[in-house]
Amino acid sequence: MDTQTDLNNNKKNLIYSLFLLLPFFVFSFFLLYYSKGLLFAQESANKLNVEIEEYLYLPNTTKERASYGPKLISIKRGDEVVNILTTLTSVEDILKDNGFTLEKNDYVYLNTQYVVDRSIIKIVRTSSVLFESVEEIPYLSVTKENSNLLRGQNSIIQEGVMGVKKEVYQNTYEDGVLVKSVLTDEIVLKHPQKEIIEIGTSWYTLEGIELHDYNCPYWYSVVDSGPYSQEEKEWLKYIMYCESGCNAESNKSSYKGLFQWSPYWWSKQFSENIFDGHAQIKHTIEKYRAGESTRASQWPACNAKYLREKK
Repeated sequence: MDTQTDLNNNKKNLIYSLFLLLPFFVFSFFLLYYSKGLLFAQESANKLNVEIEEYLYLPNTTKERASYGPKLISIKRGDEVVNILTTLTSVEDILKDNGFTLEKNDYVYLNTQYVVDRSIIKIVRTSSVLFESVEEIPYLSVTKENSNLLRGQNSIIQEGVMGVKKEVYQNTYEDGVLVKSVLTDEIVLKHPQKEIIEIGTSWYTLEGIELHDYNCPYWYSVVDSGPYSQEEKEWLKYIMYCESGCNAESNKSSYKGLFQWSPYWWSKQFSENIFDGHAQIKHTIEKYRAGESTRASQWPACNAKYLREKK
């Protein structure tokens, strides 16, 4: 009995639940149907728009607008400016239509991508000519060390001479104004001669030296008072006069002192200052006593002159 009652109650509950859910199912079905209709309507509208655009011309780019309607443009050639109203879109056609003819070297510039209202067409006349220019070629300066020159002394042993070259340029003009110059050829007409300068490296100075300038009597007396033979005295006096004019401070050439020694060879052999006249007399007589070949090699001109006059 109880079981039958429970079954009846369950049926009643199921029917009641279905009755409550029925409006929800009806609403969902209606919403789905309406949405499908909207989708079909949108697709139809899109298709209609495409079909309309196929027959309706709507300019929406710069290029399309350039060919659409009259345009006020300017044509410039040199100082001449002409303003025209045209519906043409080709620069070539516009120029021909307005009586502008182009020469062989004329160039045309358009200030916009396409011919539109307020565009400017500029005609530029170009010319190209060869231009020659003569220019100097700088010379190089080369330095060499010379141990026979005192530090701070320089001697130019070869003068520098500028070279000469011809340069050929291709000049391009636009409306008479130079816009480009290109070097096309370079011809050397005269090669430069380099300058050679000798720089002294010797440390000898006149500091601490008793100066006598050109003073033959003084130095002759020094020789006469020295332990030398008569022949040695005569030779010393003659050579010092011939070489330096009896000037122990002589510094006019690459050779120095009373007997014009080379600073390089002097420094290799002796410790005294090359401008010390007493030291030069002492070491010069040593060379004299070394033999005629030594005298001839170290003082060739003056020694030869001494021998000639002695005969």
